[in-house]
Amino acid sequence: MAQEYLPAPSNIRLADLMKERNISQPELAKELGCSKSTINRFISGAKGTLTHEQVLKIARLFNVSTDFLLGETNIPDRKNYDIAELGLSVEAAKNLYTGRVNAEVVNLLLENARFAELTYRIAQYFDDTFASGIAAQNAMLTTLSTLLRTKVKTPEAAKAAKDISLRRKPVYQGDLDDIETYFMAAVKEIKKGIGSHYAEQEAMSKKVAEKMFTELTKGQDVQHPTITAEQLTDAMLGSVLGMDGATPEALEQLRSGLLGILQSAAEQENAHEADE
Repeated sequence: MAQEYLPAPSNIRLADLMKERNISQPELAKELGCSKSTINRFISGAKGTLTHEQVLKIARLFNVSTDFLLGETNIPDRKNYDIAELGLSVEAAKNLYTGRVNAEVVNLLLENARFAELTYRIAQYFDDTFASGIAAQNAMLTTLSTLLRTKVKTPEAAKAAKDISLRRKPVYQGDLDDIETYFMAAVKEIKKGIGSHYAEQEAMSKKVAEKMFTELTKGQDVQHPTITAEQLTDAMLGSVLGMDGATPEALEQLRSGLLGILQSAAEQENAHEADE
């Protein structure tokens, strides 16, 4: 949850931020490219004012919104960022804006600490940080194996050369295994945080099925109930009536498909019983 501050004018708000982050007036003046007296006059409540550009610089320095600095909101978190500030390419921003990628999933991944580490590991994979080391190691092993086979011509040397060759690794395999492990761990952590709703769906389906069975077997011998494929199909269709997309045409198509499946299953069961 975002931290919320008490209402305050912009000069008091800036003074509080400087105190929290341990930034002095001379340090802030240097960051803004202005004099210390300009900062002092503003914080003291004198007539000194800050320019729009200076307010933007302060917001970026303290990572708060300009609305918070100006006292228009008590929550400091920024909501709007320039794509250049975020390091996004135009195409990446376009994919998010148009919904081509699932923004909710992207947010969950970016908020996960393990995923943050994963991005650095992927970057190392892209720039061959570890692959270069593996390649150098493979070259050394190849050289040693070759020297053993050509310079020391004994059965023991030949066996040692073969063992050394087997120690060579695919250049990128370690990177890929590491990335896969980290990515799956991040996804599992996110899923654990979200929780699961399948238990609720199971319970609801069970209640619907029990109610359906009770209705279909009403007045029958409970030990030997008779339920036709048509009855079961109609009961199942009744459970979806009123749902979005449950048009008469869609229900008729569903009825035809379900009835065919149930009738086929009944015929197979009857044939199996006859064989026995």
